[in-house]
Amino acid sequence: MDAVAEAADIDADLLRQRFEGEHDLVAPAMRWYFMRFSQQVSSSSAMYADIYSCMYLMLTDFAELCEQQNRIEGSLYWSTIGEIGRFDPVLGEEYLALRLEWAAEIRRRLVKFESDLQTPEDIDHLVDYFMMAFEGIIQMVKFETPLDQIFPAIDITMEALTSRMKKSPNMPGSK
Repeated sequence: MDAVAEAADIDADLLRQRFEGEHDLVAPAMRWYFMRFSQQVSSSSAMYADIYSCMYLMLTDFAELCEQQNRIEGSLYWSTIGEIGRFDPVLGEEYLALRLEWAAEIRRRLVKFESDLQTPEDIDHLVDYFMMAFEGIIQMVKFETPLDQIFPAIDITMEALTSRMKKSPNMPGSK
């Protein structure tokens, strides 16, 4: 708490009056970043009428948001917060809950378009697959992979979805 107070240039006692401990500082930051990313990604993908366009836009928007944050703010805080969650059991539970919310959002999108899929039973596997893709995007951005290299990786990721669709998708324009 003292280090946070010093970095924020505020009185440590004032900080302790407002927050009981580090968890009260970090958990809201985790929720804020989750909400920031999920609202932006979800709102733009909501306007599409097919599963391919929806998921493609979720991935590309997420990559752009991560890259923008990394470039402007000098760090990818979502990744940092996730790392903190690995070392602190309370924050780890919070981070896991947020990841489960993100997976539920992906699942809602896939269920919405399940009629596009050959086998709707693939939805759970696709949720896990797309969660892995989002984690991969985080790592690529974290290591400053340019977007023009991330987008082709997203295209390859989308091939897994395409192989499970009843018919070939109408491909959105490549970024």
